[in-house]
Amino acid sequence: MKATGAIFEEPPVHSDKGDRYTNDVCSKNSESSYTIDGKDIAFPVIVSDAAMLMNGFLVDAKAAQAMLEGTGFRVVELFPGKAILQLLAVDYKENHLGDYNEGAIIFPVLAPGEKKPFPFFGALKRIGDGTMGNFVYRMPVDQEFTTHAGRFIWGFPKWVSRVDIEFGPSTARGTFTDEGELVYSIAAKTGGKSTPKEQRAASLAIRDGKAWKTYGTNNSSGLTFSLGGEAPKIGDSHPLAKELRTLGLPKKPMFTVSVASTRMTFGKPESVDIGAPFSS
Repeated sequence: MKATGAIFEEPPVHSDKGDRYTNDVCSKNSESSYTIDGKDIAFPVIVSDAAMLMNGFLVDAKAAQAMLEGTGFRVVELFPGKAILQLLAVDYKENHLGDYNEGAIIFPVLAPGEKKPFPFFGALKRIGDGTMGNFVYRMPVDQEFTTHAGRFIWGFPKWVSRVDIEFGPSTARGTFTDEGELVYSIAAKTGGKSTPKEQRAASLAIRDGKAWKTYGTNNSSGLTFSLGGEAPKIGDSHPLAKELRTLGLPKKPMFTVSVASTRMTFGKPESVDIGAPFSS
């Protein structure tokens, strides 16, 4: 998968059963029940245990907004002219959707109808209290089932790729490669003992001509937050790596986060026409 642009062009999943398209192997049974590739999934979808690391960067807001063209979403400027980019790697260990690794390229954004927060403190408050949506630009995973589930239920731009994650006593690393080409490799310190209060945030996505919004919760332990950090490795030739380079990467992150263990819950999505406001 090498296409760029906010409107994700969904490739089929290549398997021993041939090329399989998500809409052909999934169905919605009710507002709270789906059948995904022959398996029934009901809400809430629970991740019993996962580990994750994330790097946060300040990037050029105009360049970031250009990547979101056609979505109806607007990047949040922490400082005038500076948006936030997050690169993630998540190891899902116990999960209704299977045991798999996931990467993500994310921008905190405003949905249509949302008021722009005051720079810095207003934006930080919105991010901290979970009232700021996170637009999922790309979400590579290394398993087929979660690809179909993530696409069909929540609209996430998933496809099967390679995501390698290692958690050590002092450092965690996550590497996303696609079709043999490096996109990014990130690192974060580990070893923290912090147990923050439950966090709730909205994930936003675009699929099938609709904008999607889903709330999820996180109950974490072993959180490590660090200012600054090790600069990521960014590929040279993959189109997604080239996009990250247009944003100014590689450079040191503004902050890094790792979580040794987290329990997640994902609820039902809301979908509206692109450019229309969400109800909540």
